Amino acid sequence: MTGFYGADIAQLRALAKTMSRHSERMTSLSMELGNLINNAPWDGRDAVMFRASWDSQHRPMLKKISSELQNQAKELIRNADQQDKSSSGSTGSDRSGRGDSNPPGDPGPLDPDKPDVDVPGDVREDPDAGDPSDINQGQIGDCWLLAGIGSVAQVLEREGKLDEFLEEHMRPVGDPPTHWVVTLYEDGEPVEVTVEAKSVDGGVRGADGEPNWLSIYERAAAEHRGGSYDDIDGGFSNEAMELMTGQSADKDGELNLDDIEDKLSDGQAISVGTEDVKDDDFDWVWESDEVNRTDVVPNHAYVVVDVKTNDDGEKVIVLANPWGPSGGYMEGDDDLKSGTLELTEDEYKENFDSVYSVDVK
Repeated sequence: MTGFYGADIAQLRALAKTMSRHSERMTSLSMELGNLINNAPWDGRDAVMFRASWDSQHRPMLKKISSELQNQAKELIRNADQQDKSSSGSTGSDRSGRGDSNPPGDPGPLDPDKPDVDVPGDVREDPDAGDPSDINQGQIGDCWLLAGIGSVAQVLEREGKLDEFLEEHMRPVGDPPTHWVVTLYEDGEPVEVTVEAKSVDGGVRGADGEPNWLSIYERAAAEHRGGSYDDIDGGFSNEAMELMTGQSADKDGELNLDDIEDKLSDGQAISVGTEDVKDDDFDWVWESDEVNRTDVVPNHAYVVVDVKTNDDGEKVIVLANPWGPSGGYMEGDDDLKSGTLELTEDEYKENFDSVYSVDVK
């Protein structure tokens, strides 16, 4: 390797992303195995000893491996940032490996032939800001982000605190704003991310089709996680909750509706995920047998709106799809995926396997 010192920045970032994804896979595997072990029709002394061994030894080991993979991914990102700064001779803020054609605060478009869309005015004044039915995801695979943020916004709005939160976490630059300074969190510490008052074509919109404050948050998340909208294509809602609030979020497996109702009563924001189906390269794939209802999107996150008793006296969970109140269609699938779901406990457990929650208080 004559004449080469340091590292290939792009490969470091790609490796970091792969390690982070496998960390998430390890967490999902731990949850799946835990559910199978706890729910297996097996009683007696051997069963008790086996489950105790799982809880005390094997599950903590998987959790540790997952944590170490995440730590190594972060270390790779830090090394890539340092290498980038050293190679460019820059003494200013980190540019995350992007060239002059894509400056900080301006994540690249999904389609170079389609320009970004202006987000005019003070988006914090949106009257529908905390309504989960006002989320229309668009073309980016960031349901995890929008469901997490939407669930937090819903709780803040119900408590009459959303306006105050947005005032504290979104600061306009200019009048009218040309940029926004968004306060996100990394490991519980606030990080200010400056982005243009724009949204990518194909990004999140309100139910009316117009960009809103979520468009700015989506742009800030893309900037913070690597500088490209591709960097928010795939994830888990607990990450979004921590990114927005700075609070440690929980990632659980299947919970009973009573447990979810208790979390809601405690003021927690909650989103849920359908079956995670990935191939060996961690790509999203369609497998219709992973969900038992044709109106449910697989590999998808939903906002938990409510747990209530319906007119038939059954307890049901009410979920909002980030695709918007009208729902939508998957490529190659003619069945409409509902914008709002109302499921009994059995229907919920047949289709969902993950619960993400954070104490907004």
